[in-house]
Amino acid sequence: MKKSLLYFSILILVSNFLFFAVGILANIGFVGTFMGGLMAIGTDPIILMLGALLGAGLVVKPFRFSVIYLVIGAIFLTMLVHVILGTTRFIVDVVRFDALLILPSIIIVVASFFGPKGKASTKKTKT
Repeated sequence: MKKSLLYFSILILVSNFLFFAVGILANIGFVGTFMGGLMAIGTDPIILMLGALLGAGLVVKPFRFSVIYLVIGAIFLTMLVHVILGTTRFIVDVVRFDALLILPSIIIVVASFFGPKGKASTKKTKT
């Protein structure tokens, strides 16, 4: 797995957590609305399935520009679900895009714990 994809995934998760934490601490109503919408849309089976497929695809087949593929994939899947469900509000698509970035990011970070840690050495040592 590419390190840039892992770092970008961590950046997405940390920035969403900071947005949530600062919004709750400052008592900003929009943040509560946004996070409530994110929880509602993020638990939608279609979004869960598409996010899991995007994340698993990027973990299994690491490309040279995986970060760009993550963003473009999330944009494409947002447009696809927009057309299928007939969304009329722009904010719903923004929340859906954020959910389609968060779900693959969680999969990428979790998969990084199970990957190879270093290069295996096959040299014979003299005794």
